[in-house]
Amino acid sequence: MNTLEYKGYKGTIETEDDTLFGHVLGLKNAIISYEGKNIDELRDDFQNGIDDYLENCRLNGERRG
Repeated sequence: MNTLEYKGYKGTIETEDDTLFGHVLGLKNAIISYEGKNIDELRDDFQNGIDDYLENCRLNGERRG
């Protein structure tokens, strides 16, 4: 399986109807999904999702993962 990695998190790369999409693996308290028309858009959306998740954890005092 092809995956993306960012800040220690891994996410899937899947395709359907000319759209790339995926979700972050291994999270217990959140679901992060992302999509893009090409690999650059997919990677950007994946990284933005991770950054948003980490910021929300920090602001809410929640444990990551």
